Amino acid sequence: MTAESVFDQMKEALNGRPGQPIVLGVCQALAERYDKEPWVFRLVVIVLLIAKTLPILIVYVVLGFVLSETEARTRQFFSGLAVVIREGVDKLAASLRGALGEHNRT
Repeated sequence: MTAESVFDQMKEALNGRPGQPIVLGVCQALAERYDKEPWVFRLVVIVLLIAKTLPILIVYVVLGFVLSETEARTRQFFSGLAVVIREGVDKLAASLRGALGEHNRT
């Protein structure tokens, strides 16, 4: 395996499927705006995430809401995430109530 083939595999993985955003679509939207390949932006985000995780995540999410190309997808993502979290909390609360009720009976 040559360095060039490894680089090509990395580019392919970072580009994702044609037209399909990997997370919120921020890197794809920026790539289209600046006429660059999406993998360039994705690689920069990954490197920055390693160095400054929280600030980069915040910037990424803010860009998701601010960029007109990604706003709807970002809102849909967080709406879905809220539902999943709410269901998880409800299940946890139900199991805790069940465990506490079982404990009180003994």
